[in-house]
Amino acid sequence: MLSSIRPLPKYGRGTSRSLTALFLLALISPFWSLSTPLIEVDDARYAEVPREMLVFNDWGTPHLDGFPYVEKPPLWYWLAASSYRIFGVNEAAARLPLALLSLLGMLGLAWLGSWLYAPDTGRMGAIMLASASLYFFLSHYITPDMPLAVFLLWCSALILRALMRPEDGRWAAPAAWACAGLAFLSKGLVALTFPIAWTVLLIILFPQWRRGARAFLNPLGPLLFILIAAPWFALMERRHPGFLRFIFVEQHFQRYLTQKYNRSSPWYFFILVLPAGLLPWTPAALAGFFRSFKAPRDPRDTALALWVMLVAGFFTTSQSKLATYILPAIPHLTLLAARALEEELPKWSRVFCWMLGAVLLMAPLALVLRPELAGEFNRQTLALASLALVFMSVSSSGLGEKGRGWVIAAAAALAGGSSALAALRGSAQITSVKSLSQTIRERYRPGDQIYAYGTYLHGIPFYTGVLVDRILNWTGELHYAKRDPAYAGRFGGDNEIRELPIKGRRTFVICRRFETKYLLNLSPGPVTTRPFGHWELLEF
Repeated sequence: MLSSIRPLPKYGRGTSRSLTALFLLALISPFWSLSTPLIEVDDARYAEVPREMLVFNDWGTPHLDGFPYVEKPPLWYWLAASSYRIFGVNEAAARLPLALLSLLGMLGLAWLGSWLYAPDTGRMGAIMLASASLYFFLSHYITPDMPLAVFLLWCSALILRALMRPEDGRWAAPAAWACAGLAFLSKGLVALTFPIAWTVLLIILFPQWRRGARAFLNPLGPLLFILIAAPWFALMERRHPGFLRFIFVEQHFQRYLTQKYNRSSPWYFFILVLPAGLLPWTPAALAGFFRSFKAPRDPRDTALALWVMLVAGFFTTSQSKLATYILPAIPHLTLLAARALEEELPKWSRVFCWMLGAVLLMAPLALVLRPELAGEFNRQTLALASLALVFMSVSSSGLGEKGRGWVIAAAAALAGGSSALAALRGSAQITSVKSLSQTIRERYRPGDQIYAYGTYLHGIPFYTGVLVDRILNWTGELHYAKRDPAYAGRFGGDNEIRELPIKGRRTFVICRRFETKYLLNLSPGPVTTRPFGHWELLEF
């Protein structure tokens, strides 16, 4: 029972002021470096699809390079397209909705922690969430995982509110259903799978919460979910018969159960990714997670830990694994980390902190001793990346100190994140196709063509404003479009290269650098080549 749990410690005035300052700094961190050039692949893809929503003036069917792109529901596209309409098409406008969603996630965790435990616990958890490596990165790199994670966070917080405070169920339960609907419009069926399975587990394990569960049977909640989630799916099925089978059977069940999409990884993949995604709070999060199952057991801690286990277990058994999938588990773990830091960390956890700090210093030292490991990155970028690792090392080591060590850790973690963003911006020549696209735009004339060979770079149409005409020896996420006879002519292979050059027309071919020699052997015509990072621009 809650009454058997030791009350939380009070913070001193100095620590409380530091907590407030760090909390405010954390809230603005998603807005840092909004204008960084778009990174291939996902960052550029999820900026380009909403741009085409405006170009085609079609807010129903998403498009990518003019093809129907219906692998994901449209909520993110609507948000980004709305941002473009207000602020114009640019990188900052593309990332602004992402920053606002990240902010909404931090506020959601602060609210959950404040009423579940104490206001300082909530703010502490939000600071840790903002500076946790995976959450920080995905606050600046566009994928649908951030809106999914944020709306699932709010959904889970509202579920707990209804279960623990039945008198609030009349508003918390319908709000939870509405958040599930928004999560469903972000990425599909997991928006129902996690909340329903978690709620069932909680009312089985904690009988005292069963009275609050009745609020979820109120018809208003499911009605809100249907009104939010269903109309777009109905519209798409009417426009594209067979769409529902494609998105649910192929994009959900086949992606989960089979290796059709070539994203398989070992079963222990997320056992490695989750601790890395929590850096520098990994030791504290592990301490909080393990403590949640010790006697006397606090059902609040156990509920958070069960959510983490559910998310991690679900994606571990999936045949499709990407590091970003685990994001919905990060907020609940950072709140458990805040709980652990309110008391003295166990000795093993403090030793882990110091060891982790030492390990994080090894990468910068390796670059000093072995400069050939730097590859194509310039010195300034490497210096900033090394500085980010040094800050992370200080942050991890600070957790091992008693008292206000977590304050130093949080400040260092946010400083490390800022350095990492600066390094990312400095590596744009390697990670982004902005420079390559600007070269095409300067030389492009009406009637010219753009081909992509062996790859598709999503930033090309974003920065040039021109679609790629032909995609050769590559299908990727465009397999839905390729099976449609209306678009089959825009796909091809080596023969299209053999036909170059085309008289009276300039053709730009983008390929990976290691394919350049092969393409030059296919066509005897005059050609100029320009390298851009990992890619090559051939002009026939």
